[in-house]
Amino acid sequence: MARPLDSAKTVCEMHKRHHNLSILVVSLFCLSFLLIRPTLSVYAQPPPPSQVTARGIQLYKQGDASGAIKLLKEVVKKQPNDAYAWYYLGLAFYSQGFIAQARPGFQRVIELWPDSADAHSKLAYALILANEPEKAMALAQRAIELGDQSPEAHYAIAEAILKSPANTLRPGQLALAVDEAETALRINPNFAPALITKSFALFNLKRYSEAATSLEGWLGTRSDDIDAGIWREQLEYLRAKAESRTTSPPGSEPPVFSGAMVTQKAQILSKPEPSYTEAARMAGVVGTVVLRGVLASDGEVKNLVVIQNLGYGLTTRAVQAARQIKFVPALKDNKPVSMYIQIEYNFNLF
Repeated sequence: MARPLDSAKTVCEMHKRHHNLSILVVSLFCLSFLLIRPTLSVYAQPPPPSQVTARGIQLYKQGDASGAIKLLKEVVKKQPNDAYAWYYLGLAFYSQGFIAQARPGFQRVIELWPDSADAHSKLAYALILANEPEKAMALAQRAIELGDQSPEAHYAIAEAILKSPANTLRPGQLALAVDEAETALRINPNFAPALITKSFALFNLKRYSEAATSLEGWLGTRSDDIDAGIWREQLEYLRAKAESRTTSPPGSEPPVFSGAMVTQKAQILSKPEPSYTEAARMAGVVGTVVLRGVLASDGEVKNLVVIQNLGYGLTTRAVQAARQIKFVPALKDNKPVSMYIQIEYNFNLF
Protein backbone atom coordinates (compact mmCIF):
# COMPACT_ATOMS: atom_id res chain seq x y z
CA MET A 1 0.00 0.00 0.00
CA ALA A 2 1.44 3.42 -1.05
CA ARG A 3 2.34 5.84 1.67
CA PRO A 4 0.84 9.38 1.67
CA LEU A 5 4.30 10.87 0.97
CA ASP A 6 4.82 8.59 -2.05
CA SER A 7 1.38 9.52 -3.42
CA ALA A 8 2.19 13.20 -3.07
CA LYS A 9 5.46 12.70 -4.97
CA THR A 10 3.63 10.89 -7.74
CA VAL A 11 1.10 13.71 -8.12
CA CYS A 12 3.88 16.31 -8.19
CA GLU A 13 5.75 14.38 -10.89
CA MET A 14 2.57 14.14 -12.97
CA HIS A 15 2.00 17.88 -12.69
CA LYS A 16 5.64 18.52 -13.61
CA ARG A 17 5.38 16.32 -16.72
CA HIS A 18 2.12 18.06 -17.71
CA HIS A 19 3.76 21.48 -17.23
CA ASN A 20 6.75 20.49 -19.35
CA LEU A 21 4.45 19.18 -22.07
CA SER A 22 2.50 22.47 -22.07
CA ILE A 23 5.73 24.42 -22.48
CA LEU A 24 6.73 22.18 -25.39
CA VAL A 25 3.37 22.69 -27.15
CA VAL A 26 3.56 26.47 -26.73
CA SER A 27 7.17 26.49 -27.99
CA LEU A 28 6.26 24.49 -31.08
CA PHE A 29 3.33 26.85 -31.80
CA CYS A 30 5.55 29.92 -31.52
CA LEU A 31 8.18 28.30 -33.75
CA SER A 32 5.56 27.47 -36.38
CA PHE A 33 4.30 31.07 -36.25
CA LEU A 34 7.79 32.42 -36.81
CA LEU A 35 8.28 30.08 -39.74
CA ILE A 36 4.98 31.13 -41.35
CA ARG A 37 5.22 34.85 -40.66
CA PRO A 38 7.85 35.71 -43.34
CA THR A 39 5.58 34.16 -45.97
CA LEU A 40 2.72 36.40 -44.86
CA SER A 41 4.96 39.46 -45.00
CA VAL A 42 6.05 38.65 -48.52
CA TYR A 43 2.40 38.25 -49.52
CA ALA A 44 1.42 41.58 -47.96
CA GLN A 45 4.22 43.55 -49.63
CA PRO A 46 4.62 43.01 -53.39
CA PRO A 47 8.11 42.51 -54.85
CA PRO A 48 9.94 45.60 -56.19
CA PRO A 49 8.73 46.81 -59.61
CA SER A 50 10.48 45.59 -62.73
CA GLN A 51 12.56 47.96 -64.82
CA VAL A 52 9.74 48.42 -67.34
CA THR A 53 7.19 49.04 -64.59
CA ALA A 54 9.56 51.53 -62.98
CA ARG A 55 9.66 53.40 -66.30
CA GLY A 56 5.86 53.52 -66.37
CA ILE A 57 5.81 54.83 -62.80
CA GLN A 58 8.34 57.49 -63.75
CA LEU A 59 6.18 58.61 -66.70
CA TYR A 60 3.16 58.92 -64.40
CA LYS A 61 5.09 60.94 -61.81
CA GLN A 62 6.41 63.23 -64.56
CA GLY A 63 2.82 64.02 -65.58
CA ASP A 64 2.74 61.87 -68.71
CA ALA A 65 -0.36 59.86 -67.79
CA SER A 66 -1.04 58.83 -71.41
CA GLY A 67 2.47 57.46 -71.80
CA ALA A 68 2.22 55.64 -68.49
CA ILE A 69 -1.11 54.09 -69.48
CA LYS A 70 0.26 52.86 -72.80
CA LEU A 71 3.34 51.28 -71.22
CA LEU A 72 1.68 49.81 -68.12
CA LYS A 73 -1.16 48.24 -70.12
CA GLU A 74 1.48 46.20 -71.94
CA VAL A 75 3.14 45.27 -68.66
CA VAL A 76 -0.02 43.88 -67.03
CA LYS A 77 -0.76 41.83 -70.16
CA LYS A 78 2.58 40.07 -69.84
CA GLN A 79 2.84 40.19 -66.03
CA PRO A 80 -0.70 39.98 -64.60
CA ASN A 81 0.65 39.65 -61.05
CA ASP A 82 2.62 42.91 -61.10
CA ALA A 83 0.81 44.84 -58.35
CA TYR A 84 2.79 48.04 -58.89
CA ALA A 85 1.96 48.08 -62.60
CA TRP A 86 -1.75 47.65 -61.84
CA TYR A 87 -1.64 50.32 -59.14
CA TYR A 88 0.02 52.99 -61.25
CA LEU A 89 -2.10 52.07 -64.26
CA GLY A 90 -5.15 52.74 -62.06
CA LEU A 91 -3.68 56.02 -60.84
CA ALA A 92 -2.90 57.14 -64.40
CA PHE A 93 -6.46 56.46 -65.55
CA TYR A 94 -7.81 58.07 -62.38
CA SER A 95 -5.79 61.25 -62.88
CA GLN A 96 -7.29 61.68 -66.35
CA GLY A 97 -10.89 61.29 -65.17
CA PHE A 98 -11.21 57.74 -66.54
CA ILE A 99 -12.47 56.46 -63.19
CA ALA A 100 -14.37 53.54 -64.74
CA GLN A 101 -11.21 52.33 -66.48
CA ALA A 102 -9.17 52.80 -63.30
CA ARG A 103 -11.50 50.52 -61.34
CA PRO A 104 -10.22 47.11 -62.63
CA GLY A 105 -6.66 48.18 -61.81
CA PHE A 106 -7.47 48.95 -58.19
CA GLN A 107 -9.50 45.75 -57.88
CA ARG A 108 -6.50 43.74 -59.09
CA VAL A 109 -4.17 45.59 -56.71
CA ILE A 110 -6.33 44.60 -53.74
CA GLU A 111 -6.22 40.96 -54.85
CA LEU A 112 -2.43 41.04 -55.08
CA TRP A 113 -1.72 43.52 -52.29
CA PRO A 114 -4.53 43.32 -49.69
CA ASP A 115 -2.91 45.93 -47.43
CA SER A 116 -2.90 48.73 -50.01
CA ALA A 117 -4.89 51.45 -48.26
CA ASP A 118 -4.94 53.83 -51.21
CA ALA A 119 -6.23 51.17 -53.62
CA HIS A 120 -9.13 50.50 -51.24
CA SER A 121 -9.84 54.23 -51.01
CA LYS A 122 -9.71 54.90 -54.77
CA LEU A 123 -11.87 51.87 -55.50
CA ALA A 124 -14.41 53.05 -52.90
CA TYR A 125 -14.66 56.36 -54.77
CA ALA A 126 -15.14 54.57 -58.10
CA LEU A 127 -17.92 52.44 -56.60
CA ILE A 128 -19.72 55.53 -55.28
CA LEU A 129 -19.77 56.87 -58.83
CA ALA A 130 -21.03 53.49 -60.04
CA ASN A 131 -23.91 53.65 -57.50
CA GLU A 132 -22.69 50.73 -55.38
CA PRO A 133 -22.77 52.42 -51.95
CA GLU A 134 -22.66 49.30 -49.75
CA LYS A 135 -19.50 47.97 -51.40
CA ALA A 136 -18.01 51.45 -51.36
CA MET A 137 -18.72 51.81 -47.64
CA ALA A 138 -16.98 48.51 -46.81
CA LEU A 139 -13.90 49.37 -48.88
CA ALA A 140 -13.71 52.88 -47.43
CA GLN A 141 -13.87 51.59 -43.87
CA ARG A 142 -11.14 49.07 -44.67
CA ALA A 143 -9.00 51.82 -46.21
CA ILE A 144 -9.24 53.82 -43.00
CA GLU A 145 -8.35 50.75 -40.92
CA LEU A 146 -5.24 50.34 -43.08
CA GLY A 147 -4.23 53.93 -42.37
CA ASP A 148 -5.47 55.69 -45.49
CA GLN A 149 -4.59 59.38 -45.57
CA SER A 150 -6.56 60.50 -48.63
CA PRO A 151 -10.00 62.20 -48.74
CA GLU A 152 -11.75 59.64 -50.95
CA ALA A 153 -12.51 57.09 -48.22
CA HIS A 154 -14.23 59.60 -45.91
CA TYR A 155 -16.10 61.12 -48.85
CA ALA A 156 -17.26 57.65 -49.94
CA ILE A 157 -18.66 56.95 -46.46
CA ALA A 158 -20.54 60.26 -46.42
CA GLU A 159 -21.97 59.68 -49.90
CA ALA A 160 -22.90 56.08 -49.11
CA ILE A 161 -24.97 57.35 -46.19
CA LEU A 162 -26.77 59.89 -48.37
CA LYS A 163 -27.51 57.23 -50.98
CA SER A 164 -29.57 55.29 -48.41
CA PRO A 165 -33.35 55.43 -48.97
CA ALA A 166 -34.63 58.82 -47.80
CA ASN A 167 -37.15 57.26 -45.42
CA THR A 168 -34.39 55.36 -43.59
CA LEU A 169 -32.07 58.30 -42.95
CA ARG A 170 -31.82 59.33 -39.30
CA PRO A 171 -30.31 62.51 -37.81
CA GLY A 172 -27.41 60.50 -36.37
CA GLN A 173 -26.53 59.10 -39.79
CA LEU A 174 -26.75 62.52 -41.41
CA ALA A 175 -24.53 63.99 -38.69
CA LEU A 176 -22.01 61.22 -39.42
CA ALA A 177 -22.14 62.13 -43.11
CA VAL A 178 -21.34 65.74 -42.20
CA ASP A 179 -18.41 64.60 -40.02
CA GLU A 180 -17.00 62.35 -42.75
CA ALA A 181 -17.28 65.09 -45.38
CA GLU A 182 -15.52 67.50 -43.02
CA THR A 183 -12.75 64.95 -42.43
CA ALA A 184 -12.26 64.63 -46.17
CA LEU A 185 -11.95 68.42 -46.39
CA ARG A 186 -9.46 68.57 -43.52
CA ILE A 187 -7.29 66.08 -45.39
CA ASN A 188 -7.67 68.01 -48.65
CA PRO A 189 -9.44 71.40 -48.52
CA ASN A 190 -9.61 71.38 -52.34
CA PHE A 191 -11.59 68.13 -52.52
CA ALA A 192 -14.66 69.91 -53.87
CA PRO A 193 -17.13 66.96 -54.05
CA ALA A 194 -17.09 66.77 -50.24
CA LEU A 195 -18.50 70.32 -50.08
CA ILE A 196 -21.53 69.27 -52.12
CA THR A 197 -22.00 66.16 -49.98
CA LYS A 198 -21.74 68.20 -46.79
CA SER A 199 -24.29 70.70 -48.13
CA PHE A 200 -26.82 67.96 -48.86
CA ALA A 201 -26.33 66.31 -45.46
CA LEU A 202 -26.90 69.66 -43.75
CA PHE A 203 -29.90 70.34 -46.01
CA ASN A 204 -31.47 67.06 -44.87
CA LEU A 205 -30.82 68.10 -41.27
CA LYS A 206 -32.65 71.39 -42.04
CA ARG A 207 -29.49 73.34 -41.18
CA TYR A 208 -30.02 75.55 -44.21
CA SER A 209 -27.61 78.35 -43.38
CA GLU A 210 -24.70 75.91 -42.94
CA ALA A 211 -25.75 74.08 -46.10
CA ALA A 212 -25.60 77.37 -47.99
CA THR A 213 -22.13 78.14 -46.60
CA SER A 214 -20.82 74.78 -47.79
CA LEU A 215 -22.26 75.35 -51.25
CA GLU A 216 -20.72 78.83 -51.31
CA GLY A 217 -17.37 77.19 -50.62
CA TRP A 218 -17.80 74.93 -53.63
CA LEU A 219 -18.78 77.84 -55.90
CA GLY A 220 -15.78 79.80 -54.67
CA THR A 221 -13.42 77.23 -56.17
CA ARG A 222 -15.49 75.83 -59.05
CA SER A 223 -17.24 78.87 -60.52
CA ASP A 224 -16.60 77.64 -64.09
CA ASP A 225 -17.82 74.08 -63.47
CA ILE A 226 -20.59 72.70 -65.69
CA ASP A 227 -22.90 72.45 -62.64
CA ALA A 228 -22.09 75.93 -61.28
CA GLY A 229 -25.30 77.52 -62.61
CA ILE A 230 -27.50 74.92 -60.92
CA TRP A 231 -25.69 75.29 -57.60
CA ARG A 232 -26.07 79.08 -57.71
CA GLU A 233 -29.83 78.58 -57.95
CA GLN A 234 -29.68 76.03 -55.13
CA LEU A 235 -27.71 78.48 -53.03
CA GLU A 236 -30.43 81.10 -53.39
CA TYR A 237 -33.02 78.53 -52.34
CA LEU A 238 -30.98 77.57 -49.25
CA ARG A 239 -30.54 81.21 -48.28
CA ALA A 240 -34.29 81.72 -48.59
CA LYS A 241 -34.97 78.64 -46.44
CA ALA A 242 -32.47 79.89 -43.87
CA GLU A 243 -34.41 83.15 -43.67
CA SER A 244 -37.72 81.23 -43.49
CA ARG A 245 -39.18 82.85 -46.57
CA THR A 246 -40.16 81.72 -50.04
CA THR A 247 -38.02 82.46 -53.09
CA SER A 248 -40.64 84.96 -54.30
CA PRO A 249 -42.23 87.91 -52.46
CA PRO A 250 -45.63 87.13 -50.88
CA GLY A 251 -48.48 87.66 -53.32
CA SER A 252 -46.23 87.81 -56.38
CA GLU A 253 -47.23 84.30 -57.51
CA PRO A 254 -50.36 82.17 -57.06
CA PRO A 255 -50.37 79.54 -54.30
CA VAL A 256 -48.95 76.08 -54.98
CA PHE A 257 -50.95 72.95 -54.09
CA SER A 258 -50.01 69.37 -53.42
CA GLY A 259 -51.42 66.66 -55.65
CA ALA A 260 -53.94 65.71 -52.97
CA MET A 261 -55.36 69.22 -52.84
CA VAL A 262 -56.25 69.66 -56.50
CA THR A 263 -59.36 68.51 -58.36
CA GLN A 264 -57.31 67.20 -61.26
CA LYS A 265 -53.55 66.65 -61.22
CA ALA A 266 -51.29 68.09 -63.87
CA GLN A 267 -51.06 65.87 -66.97
CA ILE A 268 -47.56 65.32 -68.38
CA LEU A 269 -47.59 65.51 -72.16
CA SER A 270 -43.87 65.00 -72.76
CA LYS A 271 -40.84 64.48 -70.55
CA PRO A 272 -37.54 64.71 -72.48
CA GLU A 273 -34.74 62.47 -71.25
CA PRO A 274 -31.39 64.04 -70.35
CA SER A 275 -28.22 62.93 -72.10
CA TYR A 276 -24.89 61.90 -70.55
CA THR A 277 -21.97 64.27 -70.37
CA GLU A 278 -18.70 62.90 -71.69
CA ALA A 279 -17.06 63.45 -68.31
CA ALA A 280 -19.73 61.34 -66.57
CA ARG A 281 -19.37 58.60 -69.15
CA MET A 282 -15.58 58.51 -68.67
CA ALA A 283 -16.00 58.37 -64.90
CA GLY A 284 -18.66 55.65 -65.06
CA VAL A 285 -21.27 57.66 -63.16
CA VAL A 286 -24.55 55.83 -62.58
CA GLY A 287 -27.52 56.77 -60.42
CA THR A 288 -30.56 59.00 -60.02
CA VAL A 289 -31.06 62.75 -59.90
CA VAL A 290 -34.13 63.74 -57.88
CA LEU A 291 -35.68 67.18 -58.31
CA ARG A 292 -38.59 68.93 -56.65
CA GLY A 293 -40.37 71.72 -58.46
CA VAL A 294 -43.63 73.35 -59.46
CA LEU A 295 -45.77 72.71 -62.51
CA ALA A 296 -47.08 76.25 -62.64
CA SER A 297 -50.56 77.36 -63.68
CA ASP A 298 -49.04 79.22 -66.67
CA GLY A 299 -47.62 75.99 -68.14
CA GLU A 300 -43.99 76.48 -67.06
CA VAL A 301 -41.78 74.36 -64.79
CA LYS A 302 -40.54 76.57 -61.97
CA ASN A 303 -38.65 76.59 -58.65
CA LEU A 304 -36.62 73.45 -59.30
CA VAL A 305 -34.66 72.26 -56.26
CA VAL A 306 -32.12 69.42 -56.29
CA ILE A 307 -32.94 66.76 -53.69
CA GLN A 308 -30.45 64.13 -54.83
CA ASN A 309 -27.57 64.86 -57.16
CA LEU A 310 -24.96 63.27 -59.38
CA GLY A 311 -21.74 64.97 -60.37
CA TYR A 312 -19.94 65.42 -63.66
CA GLY A 313 -22.67 67.60 -65.17
CA LEU A 314 -25.53 65.12 -64.87
CA THR A 315 -27.47 67.24 -62.39
CA THR A 316 -27.39 70.14 -64.84
CA ARG A 317 -28.55 67.88 -67.68
CA ALA A 318 -31.43 66.68 -65.49
CA VAL A 319 -32.54 70.22 -64.65
CA GLN A 320 -32.32 71.26 -68.29
CA ALA A 321 -34.50 68.30 -69.28
CA ALA A 322 -37.02 69.03 -66.49
CA ARG A 323 -37.48 72.59 -67.73
CA GLN A 324 -38.58 71.22 -71.10
CA ILE A 325 -41.44 69.15 -69.67
CA LYS A 326 -44.74 69.88 -71.39
CA PHE A 327 -47.90 69.52 -69.33
CA VAL A 328 -51.50 70.54 -68.83
CA PRO A 329 -51.72 72.43 -65.50
CA ALA A 330 -53.60 70.98 -62.56
CA LEU A 331 -57.19 72.10 -61.93
CA LYS A 332 -58.88 73.20 -58.75
CA ASP A 333 -62.51 74.25 -58.97
CA ASN A 334 -62.12 74.17 -62.76
CA LYS A 335 -59.30 76.74 -62.68
CA PRO A 336 -55.63 76.10 -63.60
CA VAL A 337 -53.44 76.05 -60.50
CA SER A 338 -49.78 75.38 -59.66
CA MET A 339 -48.86 71.97 -58.25
CA TYR A 340 -45.76 70.55 -56.57
CA ILE A 341 -44.05 67.65 -58.32
CA GLN A 342 -41.06 65.39 -57.73
CA ILE A 343 -39.10 64.44 -60.85
CA GLU A 344 -36.56 61.62 -61.11
CA TYR A 345 -34.07 60.91 -63.86
CA ASN A 346 -32.16 57.64 -63.93
CA PHE A 347 -28.74 57.58 -65.56
CA ASN A 348 -27.48 54.16 -66.66
CA LEU A 349 -24.52 53.14 -68.80
CA PHE A 350 -25.10 50.18 -71.12
